[in-house]
Amino acid sequence: MNLISRRWNSVKDAWKREGIRGVYDLIYVRLHYRKDIRKMAARRAAADLQYDTWFREQLPGSDEQHLQHERKFSHTLSFLIPTYNTRPDLLRALANSLLSQTCDAWEACMYDGASSNQETISMLKQLADEDERFHVVFGRENLGISENTNKALFLASGDYVALCDHDDLLSPDCVYWILDAAEKGADFIYSDEDKTNEDGSRFFDAHMKADFSPDALRSGNYICHIMAMSSSLIRSVNGLRSSCDGSQDHDLALRATEKAKAIAHIPKVLYHWRMLNTSFSHSSAERCAKSAVRAVNDQMERLQLHGRAQMKELRPDITYDIPENTGISIIIHSLEGGFDQRWIKKLLRKTIFGLDRASEIVVVGDCPNTQNIRNIPFRSATNVEEAVTNASGNLLLFLEQDSMFLNNKWLERLTMYATRPWIACVGGGIVNNRRNYLVYGYAVDVPDCAIGRMQGDNRHGATYQLYDRSVRECTAVSQSCLMIKKEVFEKLGGFTPYKSDLGAVALGLRAIAHGFSNVLIPEAVCMAPKCSILFDAFPSIDQKQFRDEFPQPTEHYYSPNFEKYKGTMTVDPNVHTAPVTVIARFGQKADA
Repeated sequence: MNLISRRWNSVKDAWKREGIRGVYDLIYVRLHYRKDIRKMAARRAAADLQYDTWFREQLPGSDEQHLQHERKFSHTLSFLIPTYNTRPDLLRALANSLLSQTCDAWEACMYDGASSNQETISMLKQLADEDERFHVVFGRENLGISENTNKALFLASGDYVALCDHDDLLSPDCVYWILDAAEKGADFIYSDEDKTNEDGSRFFDAHMKADFSPDALRSGNYICHIMAMSSSLIRSVNGLRSSCDGSQDHDLALRATEKAKAIAHIPKVLYHWRMLNTSFSHSSAERCAKSAVRAVNDQMERLQLHGRAQMKELRPDITYDIPENTGISIIIHSLEGGFDQRWIKKLLRKTIFGLDRASEIVVVGDCPNTQNIRNIPFRSATNVEEAVTNASGNLLLFLEQDSMFLNNKWLERLTMYATRPWIACVGGGIVNNRRNYLVYGYAVDVPDCAIGRMQGDNRHGATYQLYDRSVRECTAVSQSCLMIKKEVFEKLGGFTPYKSDLGAVALGLRAIAHGFSNVLIPEAVCMAPKCSILFDAFPSIDQKQFRDEFPQPTEHYYSPNFEKYKGTMTVDPNVHTAPVTVIARFGQKADA
């Protein structure tokens, strides 16, 4: 009966999310393309098996350990560790990972919330006696995770603090790299992480994160572990809030990054999240999700972002206000065999939300006499430049002919984000008729100029860290589906002189250089089986132009540890971990 209930709930969720197409995808496509999903799962499982060996090879050798140990820092680090009835063997393992650090400039501030387990209390006392860097206080009552952590903060003497769970593990160079980022001026720091099994003998499911991405952070706590910041910063935001228990780290990350002067992402796995055989009920997950929504809504109000979050699939989902004067010029390009009126009619018929914003449809190429569709006038242009110059809308939506969206809210969602002042390009993933991704945003700093992320992943499978389930920043989005403000497009120089999708990649890089961000919207996934601007290899003339314009492009959203030829978002076993990257905030406030 449980299986039947789960299946029925899946059908209802699919109906709410994407209507009849969602139900069709769930029932038919998943069965019809289950081989693709299985292949995708097998590929990721194979990569995960390689990961443990790869990670251990990244650990500092004896010479590197000596160099790290000898380096002197002007900062010290305090770990904030709330405890409550923690298994003594797990406390011992955490303590050993601290004692094994290559850098000694740390202390562990442990506040126990009135544990009733005498073995836990004995272990805490043993640690305090064993090393003076373990500071332990036994509270009279359990105040909850946020207040217990705040109590630990009162014990901290370091000018930087890091949040650490009582049953997890740290990599031996964790303290070293955090203090290295602090020396470079960062006051908010986070690293990559992975998971470890109950006995800590195997590492798996690595999360190689993007550099600071405020829109992604509002969609979910991708920062998570390990998170560190200056003591002055955490105290300026009054520590953690018990009203957000369950998502207290997410709430702290949102509030602290608002005030941080420089945010550093360390592209190294410094934290191991222990997976214990304990149950996590749906009601617990829902409580955490509600806390996350509360934290996001508080930020929306603080920054006056003119929107509101609600819970969707156990994550925050934001609806932004769309300005009344918004008009969209839909520019249809890449016509092969002439303009297809049947396609545009079908597309508009299945677009339920957002069409009231469409001011015109511009066909780049030969366009026969076409009557208005749903009161949207048609006109033609000889090229994209002419279409943009004469566009009547303040938003431009570039679409490739024959594209069909899998969610009827695609236009509304694109418009919501494209009207944000800090965002330039907005797009979605491009899939083939088997629902396998052709591109889900572009990454640069690779041998072939740019690669499409998540190539070959099936939309219905478990993609990397479920990246396509929430809003994500990226370096660039495909011209096959791209919305941008007209004034920003013209300011950035448009797509010219490129003939392929490298024009959209160049546009995205220019946008970032001007302080904008580019985002991908999960509701804007479109099927484009005849996509003509996507190439297995970009034309040589475009590649030369791109390299001339961007000799060393910087990639913020595709980990330097990932392979660089297919965009699969899997760790390359031949890649060695890159050094810390310190970046300034951008695109966070409404007036950014």
